[in-house]
Amino acid sequence: MTSAKDKQGQTSPRNHILVVEDNPVMGSIIGKLLTRFDLTYHIAQNGQEAIDSARKASYDLILMDIMMPKMGGVTATRAIRKVSEHYTTTPIIAVTARVSDRAIEEYLQEGMSGVIKKPINRVNLATVLSEHLGLEEETNGVTNEDHTDIYDEDDLDALNWETFNEYRALLGDKFGYILKDYLTAGPDMLAEISGAVIDDNAAQIQFLCHKLKSTAQIFGADSVADLAAKLEIMGKRQETEHASAIFNELHIAYERTQRVLRRKYILMQNMG
Repeated sequence: MTSAKDKQGQTSPRNHILVVEDNPVMGSIIGKLLTRFDLTYHIAQNGQEAIDSARKASYDLILMDIMMPKMGGVTATRAIRKVSEHYTTTPIIAVTARVSDRAIEEYLQEGMSGVIKKPINRVNLATVLSEHLGLEEETNGVTNEDHTDIYDEDDLDALNWETFNEYRALLGDKFGYILKDYLTAGPDMLAEISGAVIDDNAAQIQFLCHKLKSTAQIFGADSVADLAAKLEIMGKRQETEHASAIFNELHIAYERTQRVLRRKYILMQNMG
């Protein structure tokens, strides 16, 4: 494994992190954030892959997405804790938008070591790595990407602009392409969710809302992501009696954020 010099000039192994994230774009974002620290990382795209990875390597910390198709983060955490003695004490951090006191207590009871709120940003990631591994963000060779904040006063509460601008800087030109795809595919995705709600198809509600939630987080559309997450949980638990009411709220939040994102996309294109 790659090594680095410690304060005494001795060679010490770098920390190795496992990132469990089913959304490839979000995985890429987390990876870019992790390059600011003296560590190596590997990305697993689902719970079973995370378990398999843990059997092959001894990670020093695991960032565990909670809501994933097929196998969620809690189930994967229980299994990893049993892989070896090493993983009985390895920090496993829940990565989730659900950070209420009740949710945090639930994750801790299930064997997790802490919680980091989605969408992950430089500050909350640095806090977790400092607390559990004693790592500090490296500044040598790291530049703060210069970009213009592109929002109007009327749009201030429509999106999480801190997330929008940070992820835009991290992804560079790729951000515009992803945003264009979201603007194009979004209406069809919302229509599919509507159909699933009408049909009371819990599995489809869970699948589609997970997809919408994961993508909306990339653009700071927190209101859309939060409501999609509520529907996703309803679908997972097959408790869909209030799904129609939540979908109506989701539709309103979606239309509002879409209008803002369309304007921002056009502005980005004009800015080159």
